[in-house]
Amino acid sequence: MNHVALQPIQVAERPRWELEAFHRSPSYRMDLVALFTMLDELPFRSMLDVGSGTGLVVREARGRHPGRRIDGVDRFDFSASASTRRLRKRYDVMTAVHALNDVPHLDRAAATMAEHLTAGGHVVVVNPNPAFTWIGIEYLDPRILDRVMAQHGLRRMRRLEYGNELLVYRKN
Repeated sequence: MNHVALQPIQVAERPRWELEAFHRSPSYRMDLVALFTMLDELPFRSMLDVGSGTGLVVREARGRHPGRRIDGVDRFDFSASASTRRLRKRYDVMTAVHALNDVPHLDRAAATMAEHLTAGGHVVVVNPNPAFTWIGIEYLDPRILDRVMAQHGLRRMRRLEYGNELLVYRKN
């Protein structure tokens, strides 16, 4: 199986207007509280935020965890056509806030994340509430995500529901 690696990019230096209202929403703020509460519990020296958008999670993580290597990728592509791009770094933690529910090739995404995650590392996924599908937001059933992640050596160790949900996977 040919896995495509992620290419790190510089996070956005200016806000993207289409995401500003979403970032100010109470729901997204709850996501950030849940995410950073979980990150405070996990030991890590390096973190990659997948689907980083404006870079808000990356900037916040850098402020909260100075001295750690924290990178972000936004428009990632897991298709075979992108196979020449390689990310040569490994990360202790990867985060995906409202990102995996929109990935067209979830299996490729999980494989690539597992490939660049250190042994014993964690993937923290923030998944939207299924009630929001009426506004066009895809809901990723945790059972499907569990099955796909398990195929790549990632086992769910925690689930937190707070309106939306936070899922934590650990690499064997």
